[in-house]
Amino acid sequence: MYDAPFSYSHQYQYPNPYFFNGTINNKIIQPNYWTTHNVANRLDFFQTSNGRNKVGLKDYGRKPFVININEATKQNNNYRNALWTGNHLQVTLMSLKAGEDIGLEIHPNVDQFLRIEQGKGIVQMGKRKDNLNFVRNVYDDSAIMIPAGTWHNVTNTGNIPLKVYSIYAPPQHPFDTVHVTKADALAAEHRFDCDMHYFHPTKYPNRIQTNNFNIVKTSFSKEEAAAIALLLGIDFDKSKFDLDEFWMGVNTELEHGKQSSQTNVTGDDPIITGKIALAHLNEFPDYYKRLKILEEEAKAYWNK
Repeated sequence: MYDAPFSYSHQYQYPNPYFFNGTINNKIIQPNYWTTHNVANRLDFFQTSNGRNKVGLKDYGRKPFVININEATKQNNNYRNALWTGNHLQVTLMSLKAGEDIGLEIHPNVDQFLRIEQGKGIVQMGKRKDNLNFVRNVYDDSAIMIPAGTWHNVTNTGNIPLKVYSIYAPPQHPFDTVHVTKADALAAEHRFDCDMHYFHPTKYPNRIQTNNFNIVKTSFSKEEAAAIALLLGIDFDKSKFDLDEFWMGVNTELEHGKQSSQTNVTGDDPIITGKIALAHLNEFPDYYKRLKILEEEAKAYWNK
């Protein structure tokens, strides 16, 4: 391929979960904001051919970044490894074992580009999951274009790992996603199914709803808060409050959810909860820090 250019990285300031439209086991899973951080898997390093640069295989979005994608793809041994997640595009690395497939899936609003850097396989595509009428053999250097709304699958038909890099537009997976094995990806999907999911009636407007209406949401993770902020268009580089303040806000505003039937106005809907928090933070960027102090003072007063 090509000589490796010098590579440089800038760690993104906040966890930045993006939409997960992945479908495994022939299911459509709409965008997810669940994310995983597996530090042990970040010990993999990619050594460029000139031997001068050693680059960890992690997510370098969303700063300027250059890497020898051929060598990085071959170096990756994880089932899935996010390499660069931006606002409108994402690059991930994949490694499929002999006989392993990605799994029949569809991304309703995401175009996808795949390139094979090692091995051989077969790609299937179609408008219906029971009619994959586009079938092609793919090899090293094959490029695959998958339009949004197309059922597709890629299977490793060789006897060595199939090394692939994928470009999603817009981003498909949470920032810094790592799935060491396909089983890890399945487990991530299962955890997501037990929590929340997006659904897209008609033209796929972004909305989050609880998967089980009997579940009472007691807290949002920091990654969930970051995803809610993303959907609300909050740019923490420009706002007067940071992710931690917003995270405190959405957890505080859960008091207007299912915790009490008398005061439930949100139904634990993350977007509605996020909007309430945002409204207060637009008033005062340290609203929830001040509220916490006030509540502690009131508690001390009334406990006398």
